[in-house]
Amino acid sequence: MRMAALPLRAVEVDPGTVGVAEVRAALTDRLDGDGAPFALIPRISRHITADYARMVTDAVRPGEPVEDPDTAIVVATSGSTGAPRGVLITRANLTTAVQASWRHIDGLRECSWVLALPVTSIGGFGALVRSHLAGTPLHVLPSIGGAEAFDPEALAALDVPEPFAISLVPRQITDILASPTATAWLARATAVIVGAAAMPDELADRARESGLRLVTTYGMTETTGGCVYDGVPLPGVTIDIVDGLIEVQGAQVAAGYRGGGGPFSGEGALRRFRTADHGEWHDGRLRVTGRVDDVVTVNGVNVALGAIEATIRPELGVVDVAVVAVPDDRLGHRVVAFVVLTDPARLSAIAPLVGERLGGAARPDVVHVDALPLLPNGKIDRRALAERAGRGS
Repeated sequence: MRMAALPLRAVEVDPGTVGVAEVRAALTDRLDGDGAPFALIPRISRHITADYARMVTDAVRPGEPVEDPDTAIVVATSGSTGAPRGVLITRANLTTAVQASWRHIDGLRECSWVLALPVTSIGGFGALVRSHLAGTPLHVLPSIGGAEAFDPEALAALDVPEPFAISLVPRQITDILASPTATAWLARATAVIVGAAAMPDELADRARESGLRLVTTYGMTETTGGCVYDGVPLPGVTIDIVDGLIEVQGAQVAAGYRGGGGPFSGEGALRRFRTADHGEWHDGRLRVTGRVDDVVTVNGVNVALGAIEATIRPELGVVDVAVVAVPDDRLGHRVVAFVVLTDPARLSAIAPLVGERLGGAARPDVVHVDALPLLPNGKIDRRALAERAGRGS
């Protein structure tokens, strides 16, 4: 007999600790009581535009009921390269993901959690769930959700007894390593779980040399966050490479997209999600080598945008870089590298360097920027950069 659809509660999330309290209350009602499944929508603020809030609302569809009675929450994907999609995450997804991480990392079950990512993203929401299921304290950074700019010194000022763990994005690790005080504070953590974006090898090496117990993760909203830690699938997770693409199978794969569709198949522990990421196995560990949309054709030559970023990133004076491609009537695509530099005078050397190492087709137009645009979850807003590149600036 078909179960009745459940209404979906919309939770508009304010920046800062107030928003965290709202989400925590909704989570407690859903996991421990008879509360309704809910969707997270960031409230418009100086860091959240009306356009972004509208896209998230369209993705999660708060006015429509959900069919799966186990649905706990609908979370929007980041929308870093396109419009966000609402992902149906069940109570079983949440408990499976958390328990798998406890089995993988010694001592994680006993940790309190430091919340330094927005709870409207799976990374920040996951930290809240971990604290709730373990019954351990949650320590909230006041800047959460864009209430303020992320400040490593404010993080180090939090009075957090050991053992504790924290989830961060690579950009935050870069900022923390620039502060000896914050680095020493973070070195006390049982685990520093890093996700949302690829972690450059050089940055990971520096973090570990500085004493951080770094855990790099691979995963996405569709897999209830990280499902591969340091290249190793979590217990209960199976990774297959099919036609060069990574497929994830396990009970932490989400129930699907709002409105259906997408590369989901199977049920329960056999639930499978076909990603858009290319991968390979190297010494028994998963290595992500790029995305389907990472390779574009320039004048008949295939060009990998990630390879261009990897070539530029280690160069002296490069603080950050993002490479995008836009359609071009003559070449097929035009490649544009947005670069943050300590010395803008070095800008002219970047394009020839890429051309020498990767070939002339990969040689990008190079634009100096003071900072790269970010989404609320800390990912680079590549959609905004592509729009800027399309305008020719």
